[in-house]
Amino acid sequence: MEYIGRGFMPRRRMDLLATGVTRAQLESGSWSSPHFGYHRSAQVRDPVRQRILDAVAVMPYGGVVGGWASAYLQGVTVLDGGWGSAIAAQGRLGEPVLVAIPPNTVVNRPGIRSLRAALEPEDVVQVAGVPCTAGARTAYDLMRFAPDLTEAVVAGDGLVHAGLVDATAIAAYEAAHSRRRGVRQLRDALPLLNGRAASPPESRLRMICRAAGLTQLLVNAPVYDLDGRFLGIVDLLESFGGLALEYDGEYHWDLGQQTRDNYREEGLERTGLTVLRVTALDLRNPPALITRIQEAHRACLATPIASRRWLHHPHAA
Repeated sequence: MEYIGRGFMPRRRMDLLATGVTRAQLESGSWSSPHFGYHRSAQVRDPVRQRILDAVAVMPYGGVVGGWASAYLQGVTVLDGGWGSAIAAQGRLGEPVLVAIPPNTVVNRPGIRSLRAALEPEDVVQVAGVPCTAGARTAYDLMRFAPDLTEAVVAGDGLVHAGLVDATAIAAYEAAHSRRRGVRQLRDALPLLNGRAASPPESRLRMICRAAGLTQLLVNAPVYDLDGRFLGIVDLLESFGGLALEYDGEYHWDLGQQTRDNYREEGLERTGLTVLRVTALDLRNPPALITRIQEAHRACLATPIASRRWLHHPHAA
C-alpha cells in the first residue's frame, strides 16, 4: 500500500484483490473503506492528511487539491478544514476537501467539494506526488469561499504567516481573476491581513477587536521595560491605551505553562499594562467579548500616562 507523508492512498477493491489481499482481510478491522469500492489501512496517524488522501484517491484525471487541503499539505497545518482539535473545540467541523477539476468532469463523493476550473500550469505544484494549487491560487479560493470576512482573514493570515504566499501576490492573482464569485470578500480581507498572526484564534480575536473599535493593533508585539529589559511578546497590543490581549489555547492549559504565563503577566502589569486574557469559550460569544474589550480599553485610557513604564520597542523614546 502506498504510504504518502503519514497517510495511506486508498486503492480500488478490485486492484487490492488482484495483488493477493483477501476479502476477509478487507472486511477486518485492519482495513477501512473511505469510499465505496476503495480501501486503505485503518491505522491513521494524521487524520486530517488522511481525509485529503481519501479525496485524492477518487479525484478525476486532471484534478487538483485546493483550499485548506492544499494549504495543509504544503505545511500550513493551522488550516485544517475544521478537523483539528483546536477548531473542533469551537464547533467548526467538517469542511469538505476542495478539488479543482477540469470542465466536463465530475466527482460526487462524500466529503469532497468540486470546483470546475481551468487552471494554468503555474497554478499547480506537486506535493509528495499530489497535485495542489499553488500559494496564490490557494489563497484566492480560500478567501473568496470563506463563510465570512473573519474567516477570509484567518485563511489569509495563515498562508502569509507560513510564507506560502504574500498579500501582493494574492492581490495580483485577484486582479487577473476579478470576475469570479466571492472576490469582493477577498478584496475586503486583503488590507486586513497580518502575517505576524500565529494562529487562527489570534486572527479571530483581532477581528473581534476591530468590531470593538480597536483597529490599530500590534500583532505579537515584543514588550520591554524602560531599561530595555525584555518582558515578553503579547498576542495583540493596543499601544496608545496600553491594553494587551492574550489568547489562551490548549498550549496554555499545561500547569507549567500556566505558571510561566502568570509570572510574565505579573511583570507586564507591573509596568502599567493591562492584560486581558481570552479563551476559545470567549470567542464563541463575540458580543460579550466586545463589551469586555471596550470596558478594559476605557479603563486603560483613563490611566495616567505617567504610570506607564513599558515600551513596545527597546529603543523607543
